Amino acid sequence: MSTRTLQQPAERGALRVLRGRRRLRRPSIFPWMIMALVGTAAFLGLGFARTSLDKSAFELAELNEAIAEQTALNRRMRLEIARLESPARIAPLAEEMGLVIPDETRQIFVDLNGDGPTPTQPSGRGQGSAGD
Repeated sequence: MSTRTLQQPAERGALRVLRGRRRLRRPSIFPWMIMALVGTAAFLGLGFARTSLDKSAFELAELNEAIAEQTALNRRMRLEIARLESPARIAPLAEEMGLVIPDETRQIFVDLNGDGPTPTQPSGRGQGSAGD
């Protein structure tokens, strides 16, 4: 044999084994779980916020489209009202129905304390009208 045996045992006082009073702990996963839950909640929260904003944007676009349609309808209705109120359209229709511009006008004064209206002398055309 080529190995030599140890003549004297090593000195016992230089190294010694210490026994631990408790077992070694594994790293806790609790903080990692909390961070994962916070991250997931943040991700879902951002997704929900984005979805809500997109939904609001679509509703706003629909409202703007409805406003544009109603504005166009309002403009068409105003043009129709102006056309229907036009004296150039009303005058021929009135003549067909037998309505004419009077040659003379009379003023009628109503005496609220008396029996009824009293006509006055005829005045020239255009100087007064009934109901003045």
